[in-house]
Amino acid sequence: MPRAAASELVAHAAELERQDGAVAEQIAVLADLAGRAGEVRSRGAEVRDALDRIPLELDELRGLTEEAEREIASARVELELAEERLVALERKRRRRTEERERARREAETARQRLADAVANLERLRARAERLRADERALRDEEPELSRAAAAIAADLSRAPRVPEGAARDPGTTLATLEDWAQHVRSALLVARGSLEAERDRIVVEANALGASVLGESLGVSSVALVRRRLETELA
Repeated sequence: MPRAAASELVAHAAELERQDGAVAEQIAVLADLAGRAGEVRSRGAEVRDALDRIPLELDELRGLTEEAEREIASARVELELAEERLVALERKRRRRTEERERARREAETARQRLADAVANLERLRARAERLRADERALRDEEPELSRAAAAIAADLSRAPRVPEGAARDPGTTLATLEDWAQHVRSALLVARGSLEAERDRIVVEANALGASVLGESLGVSSVALVRRRLETELA
């Protein structure tokens, strides 16, 4: 084969490789956007679910806290009575050791019951405070997710093969963000499908070029491999 013709064939293969690389980069851009939009969607759903759940947990904790406060009040009364009985026995001139020890045990049991009730109340209040802090943090995260979505929408307007409507305003609420992310996902799937079809066409063309020159079917999925085979065979 004349050198000029061989060079032209290799140049054609190199051009197909360049086109393949450009399409691959565009697909990578879409994949990155899909990943970012997916993160906004999943985190937004987590935040929304948590914000729906926390008020229910706080209501439950309020009921448990009221019950714990009643338990403390009851335990205090029990302890006062037990201590009064113990003091009365201690003052008796004739007192039985057995009665005194039983009264001491009852007072200690009441004291422990009160301590346990107080500790339980403290745990419940601490849990409620953590939930309220979590709720505040989650609400602060909502505008952050909105800003992240706005940045994705701006990048979508410059992304390849993405319909113009896909770059719509994502809104500022968790509900609108979820709907927006689903819309973006569908648009990116269509755009990526178009690019992958184009890349398949380039691979088919490269294989056809290689087969026409080498007289055999290459059956490879990489345009770069076709170009290297041609360079080797036509060197």
